[in-house]
Amino acid sequence: MKKTLLIILFSAPILMFSQVINTRIITVDRGMNEKFEVGAEKKTKMYNSKEGQLRFYTFRITAGPNMGKYFRLRYEDDLKSFDTDPPKAARKLWNEQVGNMIVNSNGRWLGLNKKASNVTVSPFSKPLRRVMEYNFKTHKSGDFWRFRNNVAKAIKESQADIFMEVWGCASGCDGNLAMVVFGHENYEEFGSDNSVEWKKVYDKYNELFGENSYETDINSFGESLEMYGRRVYNMEFLPNLSSPEKMSKLDKLYNN
Repeated sequence: MKKTLLIILFSAPILMFSQVINTRIITVDRGMNEKFEVGAEKKTKMYNSKEGQLRFYTFRITAGPNMGKYFRLRYEDDLKSFDTDPPKAARKLWNEQVGNMIVNSNGRWLGLNKKASNVTVSPFSKPLRRVMEYNFKTHKSGDFWRFRNNVAKAIKESQADIFMEVWGCASGCDGNLAMVVFGHENYEEFGSDNSVEWKKVYDKYNELFGENSYETDINSFGESLEMYGRRVYNMEFLPNLSSPEKMSKLDKLYNN
């Protein structure tokens, strides 16, 4: 009972006090990807591209066991906005265009952990994404979040050019799950973010929290994870299958 209560108390604030995304993975029948993208683009342009319409964003997964599948999400600034359902005409068009060639899976609800994130530029400027999913132990959550929060602080203090969103899962996940998303402009920046820029983070972390604190905390972070509690995959943003930047107003994702 106590463990269940802890999970409920942990999950509720994730959705109640943050930006929220509802995500799913879309598997398309073999040979139907082009037709799917045409249909998804048509629906998105008609019902998700004008001010006041619902916002949807689509990525193609390019590495990992789901490579070749699509990652599509609905974004809202708060949980109550999900009380607005997609119009019946939009659902009808989606079903007509792509419904008979896709399977939806892995539906999740996640809330932004702004303290652990660093967003200073438009997400549209970072089309390449590297996603790290972590399952962590409830009794080790302090070690997990200490490292994640300290990393975000070190990024901000060092002014490293690192785009990082951290989302906590409230529903649809096995156990405690956090999704850390790094954004990159291109593959050259992908490389520099993980070398030149991250060296700035490493040095600032040790300056802020004490000599060798990065190594100490990342070891505790690793010990906080469940067995096989680390998954990494890449995605690329598909603007034609997504709501446009001009109507998105993603300012609440940014650092305060």
